[in-house]
Amino acid sequence: MQKRTRRQHGIKSRKVSISVSADDLRLFMRRARQKHGGNLSAVIHELAGSLRREEAADRLFRLLGNPKFTEEELARIREEIERAPTGYEATRRRPRQRRRAA
Repeated sequence: MQKRTRRQHGIKSRKVSISVSADDLRLFMRRARQKHGGNLSAVIHELAGSLRREEAADRLFRLLGNPKFTEEELARIREEIERAPTGYEATRRRPRQRRRAA
């Protein structure tokens, strides 16, 4: 039997301690309230997903020989990346709706 975890979808987690500026903490907390019901860990997970996408883009550009893009092309690429779901949003379950008794 698989051991149950407290994290969604069995994501293994580790507790860490970090130091951030007061401005950055306010930014993280605001994002947590707006997008993740106050869950600061979800904000960190979202940032990690963004970092993974950025690193994948870097690998792709190196593979393509570091092509030169116009500002217009870069803007379209950035827009497409922004529309891509983060790992957290893509796997997050929707709450079940209760059914009325007949």
